Parts: sequence; C-alpha cells; structure tokens
Amino acid sequence: MLQIDVKSFASDALEDAMRLAQTKAMNSYSWSDCLNYLNYSWSDLYNRIAMIDDGYYSNTVRLTKKLTHLPPFVKNTIKVYAAQDPIGFNRDVFRSSGMSDMCSRSTYHLSGFDLYCPDAESRNVWLNYVPMAPMLFFTRNNRDPKLYEQDVEVIQNNDYDLYRLVRVPEELSELEPVYTSLELQHKNAALGETFNLLEVIDRSEDDWDITYISCDFPYIFVTYRHRYTEKYLSGFYSNVIDDAFFNEYNPFAFTGRDSNVEYLQCKWNDKTGLGVIIRDHNDYDNKESRFRVKELGWTPDTSLEYPCPEMFRYLVARLADKFAAFNESSVMAVSAELVEAKYAFEAFCKRDKSSWQRIDNVNGPGIGDFL
Repeated sequence: MLQIDVKSFASDALEDAMRLAQTKAMNSYSWSDCLNYLNYSWSDLYNRIAMIDDGYYSNTVRLTKKLTHLPPFVKNTIKVYAAQDPIGFNRDVFRSSGMSDMCSRSTYHLSGFDLYCPDAESRNVWLNYVPMAPMLFFTRNNRDPKLYEQDVEVIQNNDYDLYRLVRVPEELSELEPVYTSLELQHKNAALGETFNLLEVIDRSEDDWDITYISCDFPYIFVTYRHRYTEKYLSGFYSNVIDDAFFNEYNPFAFTGRDSNVEYLQCKWNDKTGLGVIIRDHNDYDNKESRFRVKELGWTPDTSLEYPCPEMFRYLVARLADKFAAFNESSVMAVSAELVEAKYAFEAFCKRDKSSWQRIDNVNGPGIGDFL
C-alpha cells in the first residue's frame, strides 16, 4: 500500500480558510492582515493546547537562585517542583505562597516576571514552563507568482549595516563559483574588526557550494548548490555575528516536492511581504528553453503538521470565521465547521485517554496523617 506523508503549511491554512469563507480572490486581503489573522488564531490555539496537554510545548529548566527574573519568552509557568532530576524521580510539587509565608518550604511566589523560590539554593528545584508561541509565516504569492518573460540581472549586495561583505576572489566563474573567503569587515578601518562569515555559513563538507550571497541587514540571503545532484537550497541567516540561524526558504513545499529555487535578487519587506526574485529549477519552460523566473514573498512557509490534525482543522475554521466577518458575510459552512472543528480539537488533542484526570497534591503528609 502506498503511504504518502501529507504535510500542511501556513499557506495551506490560509487558502483552505479563504475557500471555506467563499472568498472570490486570494488577494482580497493584504499580506499584513493575513499574517496578523494567522498568528492571532495560532496563538489562541497554542495557548489552549498548552492547557489541554502541556507536554507538547513545555520546557524544563533548573532554578539556581532565590529570585529569578523570567525572560519575556516565558509565556506561562506550569509547575515548580523539587526533584533530584526531572526524569526518573518523585517530585515535590510546590504551592504558590501568599505574603505571610513567602519563606516557607516548598513554596514559590510569582509576581510579573519575578519568580521567588526560597528552596532554589538548597535543593534541586525545577521550573516547567510554556514558551511564547513561535510566529508563523507564509510565502506571499507562492500560489500565483509574478512571472518574468526574460531573465533578470543577478544583484548581490555587500552592505551589512556597520560591516561590508568582502568576497575572495572578487570575480568568480559562472560555472564553478567557489568562495575561498567571505569576511564582514567593519566600515571603521581604525577598529580593524573582521568576522569570518564562512565559519557560519560554509557547508562545503556536505558537498554544498555557495552560488549566491546578498546582504540586507539584519539578514544575509544565501543559495547553495549541491555538487553532485545540482539541486539548489536557498534561505537566509539572521543575526550572523551573535547567534546565526538558517531559515530555509521553501515557497513551493506545499506541492509535496522540495523547493529547488535559486535567489537572483533579495530584499525583505515586513509590510508587503514581497522582496525576492528567484529562478525555479523545478519549473522548466519548454517554449523559452529556460527555468522560469518568479517574484515572490521573502518569508518561508511554516509547516503546521505538529502536534495533531485537529489543530490544523480548527485553525482553518477560525481563520475562515475571521475572513467571513471581515467581509461582513454569514456563511453557514463556516459556522458548522467551526463547531465541529472545536469539538474535535477539545476532545482529541490530549493523548492520555487511558487514565482518570488527577489533581496534583501539593500538600505533603503532616503529623496528623501519621498518627
């Protein structure tokens, strides 16, 4: 039997929601509106599923000081407990203290971002928390890209805020572009600051060569080409000097195939969502005998297959309800799907169906229990 792994993306959720809301044209809403609606609904579902089963998104860290200032990415705390280790040991779950017992054993007090736990310096105390919902993105116009009848000029920018990208060699062969050095040099020559960019973005050990690199602060857009398969991998790095992270650009992954695109021009724009011109090596024009050149949005398309299909279904229904309200219309299919999707989400997102729900006992046995 043929098994197909069908993945759902953020652009799929928007398209399904617009179809459910009977939107006549996919460009009826601006990119910023769609991005806001998508993330508002996603954040609500993320927070709700954290209440249903916190194990999907929660993290555990150790508290080492009596007073801990929680960073902004901590959305909500779940449990504060003492244990030799979070795995394989019984837990002494702490209770929230009042103003008159803040220094009592097995207690914690949370006010704003300040978490006070007097046992943190004398015992192994752990904090289980839910981080903020990660932001979702979708690639604008990945369903109906703007096509160019002729090839466009390849533009690579070297300006990176206070730094300038220096390439060695300066002139490269179009057939074998190999960079022996890529450095970010500070524009103030007196400082003499340089940063070896190849240490961060080099993938030559995995047989990927850099064919395109362009700076648009705070991002650096890069295209790699595999030496043997000749496939292209594009994406952008953010904050390369302090903490570089590669964001893969996958505008056509919703088709079920890997996006095999090559950057030609790159600029980011948070308002319109547009900014990149690419050559799609999966779309060959037999009439023109070349791969098609397309203009798209610069943001990637986020995969939404985790944690369960019910969450994606409910997200589509919530988005469709917003789009219908935005058009001041009442669609019966939207109302019916919203009720059904909400029931499925609330009933089946929790994995544990094999036990009764229990309340955590935060009050240990006292002397009266032993007597």
